[in-house]
Amino acid sequence: MQRIFVASFLVLLILPVTASAEDPDAATADDSRSSPAIDLSLDEIGMELVNPVSSLVRFETDLGYTGYQGSLADASGESAYALNVRTTFPIPLSNGNNILLRLNIPLNGDQPLYEIPGSDEELSTYQIRQIASTLPQDGTFDHYHGHSHLGEVSIDAAYGGVSDSGFISMFGIAAQFPTSQDISQRSDQVLLGPEIALGQVTDWGIYGGWLTHMTNIGGDETYPTSTTTLELFFAYGLGNGWQVTSNPVLAYDWEGEKDNRLFLPLGGGVAKTTRIGTVPVKLGLEVYTYLESPDSIGPDWLVTFSITPALRNPLLD
Repeated sequence: MQRIFVASFLVLLILPVTASAEDPDAATADDSRSSPAIDLSLDEIGMELVNPVSSLVRFETDLGYTGYQGSLADASGESAYALNVRTTFPIPLSNGNNILLRLNIPLNGDQPLYEIPGSDEELSTYQIRQIASTLPQDGTFDHYHGHSHLGEVSIDAAYGGVSDSGFISMFGIAAQFPTSQDISQRSDQVLLGPEIALGQVTDWGIYGGWLTHMTNIGGDETYPTSTTTLELFFAYGLGNGWQVTSNPVLAYDWEGEKDNRLFLPLGGGVAKTTRIGTVPVKLGLEVYTYLESPDSIGPDWLVTFSITPALRNPLLD
């Protein structure tokens, strides 16, 4: 699995260089501008990469490392890493709005599994949240059995734009599929639900959030799914391609038992938009602590590193 992670980062690093080689004459003498392929300053591109209604094509890769806490034995000693690759392709429309298509591919590494004594049963964290009060307390976590594999792939499509006053609005639908290669982590469910994004572009930056609710519409119903997530986005421009950022993901598991439902992170970090060749690339580092997290086992802190190349939208040619 480690080879997959390394290979994924190499691909993301090579991609901008490959793209720039296609147009060796595209470089401009003005260092404050990106290549003519994206006729915006690096500060503007950095904000566009936060804006959900941007017409830029982007390939965002987030590497996250999570430390856990919880009342179950050894929960506080658990940790996990995950690599999420999200491709965003906007379809510009004649009315100035976009249809946004996104594909998210997670690669999960060494996720914690709770082993029930005297049985071969291993429970993932979403299962633990639903039956926390009935679990034996003498079980053990063995994250080495939480194999590092492809996770549950999700897609979404949304429609919207930004008004003359800078108000952002998008409405769409999201779906998740049981693609996980790890039997112990796979939900064996198809999830579907609505999503909405609201926000505001200001003279100093951008802020807003994606609200999504997902529920299972097919597959195994042993552990049903009903989850609401709020993915906030915030960026404050500092100039020279730098930003102060905060992109926490709040979640509420409606199927979890009491005190095992809410995920409430707080934190943020910095980002820098630069160029590799002639293609803009945004690098980000953020750190979060959890003010609320499931009592049995849930995240205690999270560190994420992101890299996002931006490419011109061929539909605008």
